[in-house]
Amino acid sequence: MPKFPAVANWPSHWLFFVIAILFLSCESASSPAFEDDDLFALPEFSLTERDCKPFGIQDLKGKVWVASFVFTRCAGPCTRVSGTMAHLQHELESEADARLVSFTVDPEYDQPKVLAAYAQKFGAQPGRWYFLTGKPEQIYSLIGNGFHLTAQPNEGAERTPGNEVMHDTRLAVVDRRGHVRAYFDSSAADVVVTVTKKVQKLLAERP
Repeated sequence: MPKFPAVANWPSHWLFFVIAILFLSCESASSPAFEDDDLFALPEFSLTERDCKPFGIQDLKGKVWVASFVFTRCAGPCTRVSGTMAHLQHELESEADARLVSFTVDPEYDQPKVLAAYAQKFGAQPGRWYFLTGKPEQIYSLIGNGFHLTAQPNEGAERTPGNEVMHDTRLAVVDRRGHVRAYFDSSAADVVVTVTKKVQKLLAERP
């Protein structure tokens, strides 16, 4: 068995390294599991679901959910984003407390009837995958001040058919307490796998 010099004879930089490792290990062991990625709490909100009924953050209490931001007449990435959400619905179908929520970024056009037709196109299951609309000021305030993401109507030459709104295409994962825990690039090749793992991890956390 190899022999190591007595601690008293170790170089000072070795001792510093070992002490630092022990300190970080103790810190990690004593920290709550959610602190590493607990970004912020979402504000209260109440919008309108595609079935015309009020729906808000209180309806998601105790659930882990994935939020996306799309609009139905989008000629850009929205179809891909909603396709990703459809795949997540399939991957999470056995998770009773997992939900999906799509917020329209074009609320004046995307009334409940329009959202209902869009949801049907992607096979969205009522009670599992929600589509929300509301007054423009509600939607844009929630996205900007609540989720800290971007969504705003295009103007002038930039506003062309299918490009009425400029918006963020990231997915946000929200825990049972209504806290945003992570963002994911919806265009990433492994996004369905990584989001599914994140949701399952949060579902396993103690409330």
